[in-house]
Amino acid sequence: MATKKMKEQARKVLKESFGYDAFRPMQEEIICAQLDGKDAFVLMPTGGGKSLCYQIPSIMREGTGIVVSPLISLMKDQVDALVRCGVNAAYYNSSLKSAESREVLSRFESGELDLLYVAPERLLTKTFLARLEKVKVALFAIDEAHCVSQWGHDFRPEYVRLGELRDILPDVPMIALTATADEHTREDIAERLKLTKAKRFISSFDRPNIRYLVAEKRQPLTQVLQFLEDWKGASGIIYCLSRKRVEDMAVNLQRHGIRASAYHAGMPGRVREKVQDDFLRDRINVIVATIAFGMGVDKPNVRFVIHHDLPKSIESYYQETGRAGRDGLESEALLLYGSDDVNLVRRLIENVENIDQRRVEIHKLNSMIALSEALTCRRRVLLGYFGEEREEPCGNCDVCLDPPETYDASDIAIAALQCVREAKGDFAIGYIVDVLRGSKNARILANKHDRLKTHGYNPNINVDEWMSILRQLVHQGYFSQDVSRRGALVITKKGRALLREKTPVILAKYQPGIKRKLRRFSQGRNEALFKKLVEVREKLAEEEDVAPHTLFSDVTLTEMSQLTDPTDEAMLSLSGMGRHKFEAYADAFRPILEQHARDEAAKESAPGTSLKLMAKGPPPTDAQAHTWQLYRKGKTQDEIAAELGISQKTVLNHYTALVRAAYHIRVPELIEDFDTVMEELDNADPYASLSELKQSLSVELSNEMFRLVLAWREAIGVN
Repeated sequence: MATKKMKEQARKVLKESFGYDAFRPMQEEIICAQLDGKDAFVLMPTGGGKSLCYQIPSIMREGTGIVVSPLISLMKDQVDALVRCGVNAAYYNSSLKSAESREVLSRFESGELDLLYVAPERLLTKTFLARLEKVKVALFAIDEAHCVSQWGHDFRPEYVRLGELRDILPDVPMIALTATADEHTREDIAERLKLTKAKRFISSFDRPNIRYLVAEKRQPLTQVLQFLEDWKGASGIIYCLSRKRVEDMAVNLQRHGIRASAYHAGMPGRVREKVQDDFLRDRINVIVATIAFGMGVDKPNVRFVIHHDLPKSIESYYQETGRAGRDGLESEALLLYGSDDVNLVRRLIENVENIDQRRVEIHKLNSMIALSEALTCRRRVLLGYFGEEREEPCGNCDVCLDPPETYDASDIAIAALQCVREAKGDFAIGYIVDVLRGSKNARILANKHDRLKTHGYNPNINVDEWMSILRQLVHQGYFSQDVSRRGALVITKKGRALLREKTPVILAKYQPGIKRKLRRFSQGRNEALFKKLVEVREKLAEEEDVAPHTLFSDVTLTEMSQLTDPTDEAMLSLSGMGRHKFEAYADAFRPILEQHARDEAAKESAPGTSLKLMAKGPPPTDAQAHTWQLYRKGKTQDEIAAELGISQKTVLNHYTALVRAAYHIRVPELIEDFDTVMEELDNADPYASLSELKQSLSVELSNEMFRLVLAWREAIGVN
């Protein structure tokens, strides 16, 4: 059992080396298991803190922790970050020159290293295995452990032999870590790595800071450009299925002034390395890539991931979207979904020779389609796939935030089924839509389908709407699409039953484009100051020739931008500001913070620069005063509600009371179209009741928000 003293020492390493005040869920228990010399199997989402689970035990245990990692680029990035935290770490792989390799091995053999990152093919050579028997090994950490399993989505043959380590050094604790593995894959990993008796630590798969969006693919370039309008200057990844699409998208983005580069396996190695390095160092904003890119990316401030094409499995989708928001800040994942992509992926799977493997991949694809077509909370579907139940809708996906309006489409569905039955042939969705809309193109006339009863059934429904209707009927099982017959629509048993006996068919109303009636999360920071701090970070990173995020994450700089007084104590309290980093870098940021504090003080003392509120109500209660303190720290309405355990309505009621007590809540920033509301209130009937006044507004406001606006107008002296 890990003693109290060992736990205290682990927390000290967490704070002194890594700058964090407390462990995340399960981290301490996992670390203690290894300090006790026990094996562990860890399933934890990307960005959940897996690395610390083996880094801290490696630092604390006698000897060197051996970390097996599948990608060279990831090793360098992680080692750079560890060195900046004052940890003795190195990597050993094919990217090193002979002299560099000898130096690393010398440091390893002398016991100088806390951690050594090794590629599996290097680790399993006879010469390296012989070294392991002479050197004290603290633990083995198998990162991206799903690569061991043929049932996983990223199987790597060289990983299979890692089970030999248990035979060679049976007394050295082993920890296997992955972010994506269903139940079958977990069992396979445990068996292959001989970890069947290891304690399993299964964390929640939920990444609550990622907003999941799915849009019907119509004009993908236009849709991508519209999406990027909300993320100007932010880092993101766009995944495409083919190299040609990658290159075309990258060129088009560059033409629109976006700093983007292509990345795929067909490019020369040096070019790929430069693109990845430019991305890590924020020289380019957007990577357009095939799935060859990403597993080795340890970039915490990726703000969005776009899937231009459909992933083959939920595991792939989860892992790729999981590259966004690893720092815990707001991020988005957009999937453009089209039936053509489904057919393309199905054709690729048809080429898989192994029947069992093909069956597994078809199952995984069908699960991915179900997620894409969900009309219920997407996060609930996503987590359910990994065996994690969620009672409540997440409130942070497109379905939850903007539920689709539904309608009874029974007559339309029957007409579509009759049309396919009458056509008697191999006709895909596009052709059937043309018939239903009454087209008389050459192919329809040649087939004499202008004579069908359903020809021209409803020409007033446009092409996009008809396409959506037919796709939903496929999704709901009234049609299937035969890939071998070029996606021909086939009436299913369920469709034939509908033709015999009319039953209600409920479809979602078609809505073009991405539904984006959503307000950005507030980061609670001064953006101008944050930008200056980013510039300082970039300069320091350039001087040290490392990626900026290896010095400080955006989370650290966000917290730094909120400091009112940059004392040593305040700086050391920042998340990610360990003692080593404080001593090395704090003085570089301090002048910017001190100047900002002076500027703010000057603004507050200048006459007429701040809006004076008049007290129209009693002083705040203790609960309202607590809300005020959190508000002053930059907390959002959602964050205050969560921290105090109250509803958002109650937070707004607190705001109203605070405004009436002359506390400066920035009400204009809380309401979209605030100026319109104020103008309409100025011009309203002075004798109207409050309910009539609220109903007369063109902007929809809740009762709580309406009362807040009235309190604001009263406090600033508007009658």
